[in-house]
Parts: sequence; C-alpha cells; structure tokens
Amino acid sequence: MRETELYIPVKQLFESFEFEVEAEIEHIDIIAKKEDHLIAIELKKELNINVIAQILKRQSLTDEAYIAIFKPTKKVLTSVTFKDKLLILKRLGIGLIFVENKAEIYKESEVIIPKKKTKTKQRLIDTFHALNNDNIGGSNKVKRMTLYKKQAMIIAQCLGHQIKKPSQIKKETKIDKTYSILYKNYYHWFESLGNGMYRLTEIGKKVNSI
Repeated sequence: MRETELYIPVKQLFESFEFEVEAEIEHIDIIAKKEDHLIAIELKKELNINVIAQILKRQSLTDEAYIAIFKPTKKVLTSVTFKDKLLILKRLGIGLIFVENKAEIYKESEVIIPKKKTKTKQRLIDTFHALNNDNIGGSNKVKRMTLYKKQAMIIAQCLGHQIKKPSQIKKETKIDKTYSILYKNYYHWFESLGNGMYRLTEIGKKVNSI
C-alpha cells in the first residue's frame, strides 16, 4: 500500500461534502476548500508521531486539520498506544480519517486552531485557484507543480511563436509577477530581445508542445 492510494478516496470524501480539492500545496498533501474555509489533510500509511508533528505545523495555515491513514487492524485500534495517539489528536484538535475501500471520518477535527497566518493562508488560496488537479497528494517522488511553474507555463503559452512586451503578456494572462518571471527566467524558457521585447527560447517552445 502506498500513500498515494489514500488520495482519491479522501478527495472523493471531501468532494461529497461539496469541498473543492487540490493536492500538494505548500507541502500540504491535500487542501479541501469551501468558500474561504480551508482544511489541511496529511496522508500517511499509519498514525505516528512524525505525521502528527507534520499536521500540527499546518494548523495555523488552515481552519481545520486531518490525518488520513489506512484503516488499522482491530488489534491496533484497541491497543493502548493507539488510544494514546487518539488522545493526543483530541487535545490538539486534529481529526482522523480511515481509508479502506473508501474514506470515512473516524474522529472529527475539534477546530482548536492557533492564530492564523493570514498571509500564508491567502497564498494557499491563490495557489489553490491557480492549480487544476496538477498534483497527486501523498507523492514525494513525483515533481510537484508549483504556482511559479504554472504561471511560467501560462506566460510561455501566451508568447507562443510571437514576440511580446511584458505589459502585453501581463494584460493577457492577468499574472502580476509577469515581469519578475520573465526577468529571472528560472527555467530558461524566455529570451530578451532588448527594448522590452521577449520571445521563447527553443527550450521554451517545447513547453506544452508550443
């Protein structure tokens, strides 16, 4: 069993509650969003101290926090160790989700959340809207689609085989950081022709088969 196998059932669970769901935003496995209410979900094969510490760090960024794991055996569920972990989750206000054939909430989040980091929360929301199911939750081996790369790809698509000014690209793409992305040219997709004009490099033309 792999952590990525948890993603689809958990995604379907929150979608059934009319949440929108995206994966791998700001190193959070899953973000579920309904209006401005955000829920962070970390995916792990089993409940351990590492994932508890991990989700604890996410609490100040979202309104609720959950851990999703594969459903433990009856022996594990009735063990003192597991009950102690549940007590910790309760005290921290962290919810728990079990995944077997489908995902179900075993313990609700009690929404005992520290003071919000509002700027980071807004960044999560902005990234959420910019992505379109580009990532799979729980995957550390697959390269994540970042907001920066997504915006660079949109700029590359806007350029196509044309030569344009940054102001024109910004107007067409609505990307505020157009100037910075073109200037820094992190992926070597863009070429400055002087006089404020840009075009794609040969590498850039390969982006999305432009």
